[in-house]
Amino acid sequence: MKHLFHSLFCILLLWATCTAQAVEPHQDWVYTARPNDTLQTIAEKYLMPDRHWDALVRYNKLDGSGRLKAGTLINIPVAWLKHYPQPATLIVTHGDVWLRRAHTTNYIPALPGSKLNIGDELKTQEGQALVKFADGSSLSVAYQSIVIFNTLTHFSDTGMVDTRFRLLKGSIETNVTPRKGPAARYEVTTPSAVAAVRGTAFRMNVTATVTVTEVTKGVVEVSNNVTSRRLTKGQGAVVSESITFGDLPLLPAPDVKAPATMSELPFQLTWAVLDGAVAYRVELFTDDPDTLPILAERIDSPNIELPRLNNGEYRLRIRGIAADDLEGVDTEVKFRVEQKAAPAKLLQPLSGAFLDIPSPTFSWKVEAPYMLSSLEISHDPQFTELYSRSPFSATDNTQSDRPLSAGKYYWRVVTLVGGDNFNYSQSRPLTIQGRLDPTEVIAVNYLEDQAKVFWKTVPDALGYHVQLAEDELFTRVIREYEIDKTYANVLLEPGKTYWIRVKGLGDDLHASEFGQAQIIKIQSR
Repeated sequence: MKHLFHSLFCILLLWATCTAQAVEPHQDWVYTARPNDTLQTIAEKYLMPDRHWDALVRYNKLDGSGRLKAGTLINIPVAWLKHYPQPATLIVTHGDVWLRRAHTTNYIPALPGSKLNIGDELKTQEGQALVKFADGSSLSVAYQSIVIFNTLTHFSDTGMVDTRFRLLKGSIETNVTPRKGPAARYEVTTPSAVAAVRGTAFRMNVTATVTVTEVTKGVVEVSNNVTSRRLTKGQGAVVSESITFGDLPLLPAPDVKAPATMSELPFQLTWAVLDGAVAYRVELFTDDPDTLPILAERIDSPNIELPRLNNGEYRLRIRGIAADDLEGVDTEVKFRVEQKAAPAKLLQPLSGAFLDIPSPTFSWKVEAPYMLSSLEISHDPQFTELYSRSPFSATDNTQSDRPLSAGKYYWRVVTLVGGDNFNYSQSRPLTIQGRLDPTEVIAVNYLEDQAKVFWKTVPDALGYHVQLAEDELFTRVIREYEIDKTYANVLLEPGKTYWIRVKGLGDDLHASEFGQAQIIKIQSR
């Protein structure tokens, strides 16, 4: 039974799709003949395969030669024109946006660049989406919305596009390219209303029982089961399924003034209270025309804190919201963010510090908390031979991302603000003293009154310092010398116990310590 219902659903959906794509009869598209046009070339370019140029002769009551004078008007029934599906394109997404293909049940992530075909469903949860249609019209889909595309038809090279979709829930904003020709259409259907336009900008918000429509440009024809209204710019309507409705004036644009340039963020923006507004809608965009708002909030009072932003051009749209939830006319202010980074003040280590640890902590102070910092360590004062660079972050102290071997270094802090403005602190020299590995005695060979002591080679050692003592604490050292080999011959008194230890000899950049002492003793004869 479950499979039967699913099959019936698919059949009905296919029927609805085909019906939606059917062009209306008794509509003519008028073509103006150009130089060198003939009825044959016009038919080949614009007519469906089952229609021929002689049909144009009969329909327009022309002679049968097929020749035309430039400027001749040719009436072509819309039903005869070539038409085919033209998918929409998903341009931008923010957050969680899902796509369900026609005749499927699974949702997949909706990715920018995806083609949207007839019957596809676009579902935003905690996300937003921007869709472009074949004629350049755009559709912004807000959070918690569901859109299903019913008709996406393109009429060959006539410039006519038929776009129809359903908004089941949520909010949209659309900018419609002016419709040209009898078959051009842009129509939005909701559970309680239908909106049809031929070139305009408007917003819609849909719940289970109500459709709110707000026209910001042009004319929108809104209808339900009992009423139809033409809404013009600055008008709106709150539409239920079977209740008469009228047009309502939108709240005027609020008076908002913002500085043309902002050099410090966050920024507190305040404007005058708008009469009749119970709340405000604030949307912030970059200067890219094909973009979604990077900030979209409903606020209760006429002030908002603009967050930290990268340097660049921005558009801020603000409108009042009335008690009936109609959102008013937008005020749009443009501004530029120009933040400049200040150099960091270096704290530790001090200039010229001489340290014997491979991972010291570097600290500094920045002028403003919103600045990001990066530690750079180099082998040369020009910083052309970088040894280490930390990622930009809000921290004011860090360690090198890898231990510093013995040597001389230079360090500085790079500050960043606004995504593209850098500054550099003064640099400081720093010396890291390395530490040689402890020397380990590995063998002792005895021959008569001599002991031959061997130890492991110590990397970077220039030689070795050997001590021979009569006590384990080496308070009574009886012999001490430096050699460049990894063994030493020691003359001993038989029957007496001695202790020997060795350490590597380093340069000025390497410290060393004696390794573990080794007992040596020649037995009495």
